[in-house]
Amino acid sequence: MLSLVLPLYNEEACVQDTVTGLLGALQGAGCELILVNNGSDDQTPYRINQLAIEHKKVKAYHLADNAGYGGGILFGLRQAQGSILGWSWGDGQIAPEHVRSCLNLVRREGAQLAKVRRIERQDGQDRAMVSAIYSQVMRRGFGVHTTDVNGCPKLMPRAVFEGLDLRSKDWFLDAETLLKAQEQQLEVREVEATMLPRPGGSSKVNWRTVMEFNQRLLAWKRGWRPE
Repeated sequence: MLSLVLPLYNEEACVQDTVTGLLGALQGAGCELILVNNGSDDQTPYRINQLAIEHKKVKAYHLADNAGYGGGILFGLRQAQGSILGWSWGDGQIAPEHVRSCLNLVRREGAQLAKVRRIERQDGQDRAMVSAIYSQVMRRGFGVHTTDVNGCPKLMPRAVFEGLDLRSKDWFLDAETLLKAQEQQLEVREVEATMLPRPGGSSKVNWRTVMEFNQRLLAWKRGWRPE
């Protein structure tokens, strides 16, 4: 079974359609969707509770305070029951069929880590520039060969997840995943996708996030690891 975590912070405008789309794309695949309300102050808690009532494959969890992007995901993964684990976004910007494609790479082709690589961006130049900066730093500084460090979903067998021992509670979680996958010489497979415009709400990524990311990478280079 696949356990897919969606961290949600003020996503009342997106979560209904995102979850409905995922349930359709994963029909017959054997899955649970773990929705983590990450300290939202809008109607997100109500929306995910309703989704959990309406769909037995949906589980709703609530954090009173925002635990950070990575913190919300790691909390959700601790609740997971599946043999394949992963996370994606709750903003509807990745077509749900790409989750099914990543799942097939793990389940049928034996990929140790499957993820999306966004080859087209319809969500604005600022977001595209942020992703390009992340990827260039990872390639030049660490030899991680992907053009999309943060591309999601990211799916992996439970044993791989446990072996990675992920700890980052902030936006560095995606980078930590790929850095540790490289250290362990895991096979990483990618599915090409388009980043769609947000149907509502607002992005949580900003230039402060970029600075935080670069600070973490510099610290990693010096031997720091998240606790």
